[in-house]
Amino acid sequence: MTADPPEQKHSPFTGTTVGLAPLAGWSDAPFRLLCFEYGADFAVTEMVSAEGLIRGGEKTVRLFERMPGEGPLGVQLFGSDPAAFAAAAVIVCRSDPAFIDLNFGCPVKKVIRKNGGSAIMRDLDLLGRICAAVVSVSTVPVTAKIRSGWNPEEENYIDAGRVAEEAGVAAVTLHPRYRSQLFSGEADWTHLADLREALSIDVVASGDVRGADDYRKIVEITGCETVMIGRGAFGRPWVFSEIKASLEGRLWVPPGPGEKTRTMIRLARMEEELKGERRAVVEMRKQYRWFLRGMPDVKDYRMRLSTVESMAEARLIIEELREDMEKKWTGTA
Repeated sequence: MTADPPEQKHSPFTGTTVGLAPLAGWSDAPFRLLCFEYGADFAVTEMVSAEGLIRGGEKTVRLFERMPGEGPLGVQLFGSDPAAFAAAAVIVCRSDPAFIDLNFGCPVKKVIRKNGGSAIMRDLDLLGRICAAVVSVSTVPVTAKIRSGWNPEEENYIDAGRVAEEAGVAAVTLHPRYRSQLFSGEADWTHLADLREALSIDVVASGDVRGADDYRKIVEITGCETVMIGRGAFGRPWVFSEIKASLEGRLWVPPGPGEKTRTMIRLARMEEELKGERRAVVEMRKQYRWFLRGMPDVKDYRMRLSTVESMAEARLIIEELREDMEKKWTGTA
């Protein structure tokens, strides 16, 4: 006689929703807040180490601290030990998250070396035990994020999704690339359609969504109602307002240089308040590069911002950029 599967908590996603994916080094509280203000329905934290959390690491706890104005937030845990996952989930639930997400998709070497992330796609028994352990203690819905498999020869996303469903998770997010691809090539959205057909729980679409056209295509191809945007939001938190305008039949006007530069300065200020100037200066250097993508004649500004040593210096350069861009924008240069 087999035991009954764990009771599945309701999905944290209802109806047509679009949110910010978990992004190591990106989806911290200031950037999440911007995305919420531009229309994201939910967001997920950066990866939080289960082991680091139960050891009481202060930096680990900060990864899921929220700022006033943020919307529904999922906390993503990573690791490889079911008991550590469960203990970490108990701690996370005290902060009343919208859901807990389990990372079985990260492809980076430092996570793989510890048998975490997408390495767990090669051990579905372990994947199931981790899911069951967290579901058994969590007071909020539990979701899982997977990849298509380790490589094309070890494609097992449908089996992984079924194992997670049987363990009681409420939804599965699939990034339809293999671990061997990292983030190269194109995401295979047909994998999402196949997984949705195979599971009775929600399947969340992810991969290569950079705007309203991509959003409409991925929903049409996969039938998924919920979409997570990752790298498509780098330097473009307004991608969510573009998608929402399209869904509501409204004209969307891309942000001009004034709004872009104001957003850059505001993000830098929030990062400084949260992390201190030195760390914020270093972390913002990568942000500036993405915010400037697609803007004409900004090579000099990009180089200067990549080497700034203070927030005051950065603000002066961004203000200079704004004035330069607005002159070109209005044809008065």
